Amino acid sequence: MALEGMTVAITRPEEEAGKLAELVSRLGGTPYVVPTIEIRLHRDELLVKRLLNRVLRERIDFIIFMSMNSVRSLIWYLDKLDLRGEFLRKMDEARVVAIGPKTMREIEEHGIRVDIVPSTYSSEGIIESLKNLDLQGRTAAILCSNMSRRYLPIELEGLGVKVIEVPIYECALPKDHSRVLRFIDDLLDGKIDVVTFTSPSTATNLFKIASKYIPVEDLRRCLRRTIIAAIGPVTRRTLEELGLKVDVTPKEHTIEAMVNSLLNHICRSKAND
Repeated sequence: MALEGMTVAITRPEEEAGKLAELVSRLGGTPYVVPTIEIRLHRDELLVKRLLNRVLRERIDFIIFMSMNSVRSLIWYLDKLDLRGEFLRKMDEARVVAIGPKTMREIEEHGIRVDIVPSTYSSEGIIESLKNLDLQGRTAAILCSNMSRRYLPIELEGLGVKVIEVPIYECALPKDHSRVLRFIDDLLDGKIDVVTFTSPSTATNLFKIASKYIPVEDLRRCLRRTIIAAIGPVTRRTLEELGLKVDVTPKEHTIEAMVNSLLNHICRSKAND
């Protein structure tokens, strides 16, 4: 098997690591789940309530979901605030955009139609899918995390769109650092072969936690001895800014594509040995 004898670190949140861990196991590898981020509802409930009510009051042409977590968090808040029926009717009047097929399926599970899924599952892909539409004077609500990039709202505003950002969940540092510290120890001992990063936050949070306990250059040195896989170019750039060389970045920004790119990288490396 392609990953036989290899330990593959998965830095995704605990509740999102299952699929990647399953793929690694199926290919003979040992998945090593080390969540460097936790997904939480936005701590400022009043802010979220105010923004959701603003969406309900205004004419909304596009409702954009940036992840499955944005869908789940929205539904949680709508139920808590008793706004589900009213908000779903509002969504019927707008064009619903999902950043990728998994987010689309999450939306559809709640009986909501999805109108647009970009061919490239990223903020850049969303802009590509919208830029040829009549956008001047339109309004878009973006359901996102507190750590979302500024690229999408800035580009939309440049195209004449009024943007309402709704940071409905948080990508936070894990409260318990013990698993990350155990991972750092195993990394220092050379027990990790591959480290996968599925968002910029998974990388920056690893460095934030590590910096409290060891010199950051020690972390860099150990990571440079592993194969580093990034799910897309934004995550890759973050890793490069942190001083690392990224070995694997798939063209399609999915965990399946990342694993396939990892396999190709390993095969090429073996062929060159």
